[in-house]
Amino acid sequence: MSCVLAGLVIMVLMAIMMWPRTALAAGLSDETFQRIIVLLAAVGVGYVITHLAVERLARRFSFAGGIEYIALGIVLGPLLGLLDDELIRDIRPVLLLGAGALGMLAGLELGERDAEARVRGAWAAALSITSFTALTIIALPLLIAWALGYSIDGDHAWTGALLFAGVVALGSDGALIGSLAHTLGARGPAPAIGIAVANRVRAVAVLGFGLLYALINDTTILDTRPLAGAGLALGLQVGAGIVLGLLFGVVIHRKLDERTLLTVVVGMVFLGGGFAYAMDVSGIFVNFIAGLTFARTSPHAGEATRTMRSIKQPFVIALYFFAGLEWVGGQVWVYAMILPFLAVRWVGRYLGGALAARFGGVPANLGPATAAPGGLTLAFVLSIGLVYRQAPGIVDAYGPLVTALVLLELHSVRAVRRWLADTAGITTEVSNSPAE
Repeated sequence: MSCVLAGLVIMVLMAIMMWPRTALAAGLSDETFQRIIVLLAAVGVGYVITHLAVERLARRFSFAGGIEYIALGIVLGPLLGLLDDELIRDIRPVLLLGAGALGMLAGLELGERDAEARVRGAWAAALSITSFTALTIIALPLLIAWALGYSIDGDHAWTGALLFAGVVALGSDGALIGSLAHTLGARGPAPAIGIAVANRVRAVAVLGFGLLYALINDTTILDTRPLAGAGLALGLQVGAGIVLGLLFGVVIHRKLDERTLLTVVVGMVFLGGGFAYAMDVSGIFVNFIAGLTFARTSPHAGEATRTMRSIKQPFVIALYFFAGLEWVGGQVWVYAMILPFLAVRWVGRYLGGALAARFGGVPANLGPATAAPGGLTLAFVLSIGLVYRQAPGIVDAYGPLVTALVLLELHSVRAVRRWLADTAGITTEVSNSPAE
């Protein structure tokens, strides 16, 4: 818990140090700036209270955190109305920082060169799992809608919302596998294989998110860019990420102490997010490409990756808080689609994992190992909700998608535990060392 609190304090302090310039440039009043500082303090206090209240229950019943922070955001925002729209806009740099940091971490982890990251058949398994998930979540519903006479390319069609929901369904994270494997004393190569495949599934999801961001316009009707325009937007994202990754390598040209490295990493994330915002492209995707470029070109990528991992949890907490703060209910009937969404996602992952286990050279069905959505998937939902709020179906899908992710976090702990029990020979005694 101390590492999480330290990371949260660092993140808040970095935001406070950077905000005066932002506030001055934006012409914010002293009163507004003071309200932001008070809000940060309130969030910090609320974080400590809710974390202490829920932590013991989470350990006792083995469920993932996050619900308490969403509840805190809902209480401060939509429920009590303590935060108006103007103030919420003013504190969104924290959201951009969190989403960009998780995108960069995904790129850094994908580009790792150690032996555990290179697993035979990992890419084949990841592509199989994501392909079957996309087929069940996106292609099958579109086919059914078309067969029933629904105009899937009409101005007010929810096709864009369905595509984004499909990308959210693809999201995965291998951190839960490593944490549970360490805590439960799992043996053998299964945990390393599961982490490698989950991280590659996450990379494919980020690629899909970047493609949709380049393809779909943020208008009140379903509107897509022509292929040339979409290609240009995608090229801008990739090019910007490569340039930032190379710049990252120039800045970190020698071994730095931990504090300096943390400052540089957070600064690069802010730079990537600001660059993406100025060019109207995805900060998540730009930072992902930057992290991947840096990991493949710099001998100091390992230290940067470890630094990012050490402060990952505070960024995830911030995203959960914003998920509640930005909450919009939408149409009630859409919530009835949550359980079918989760069931179809599970079917797609299981089928993809089974196919990879049979023909892809991996020793077991890795579909259940990719059950955890991870913080980056929540960042997808928040970015979609903010950028495409006017698009048909986005507002109505936001609440159900956040709810689905919370349910996935609750379920994934047990799903991954069962998978480890089947493949990694979990011992009966829990390891005395805390999970990282």
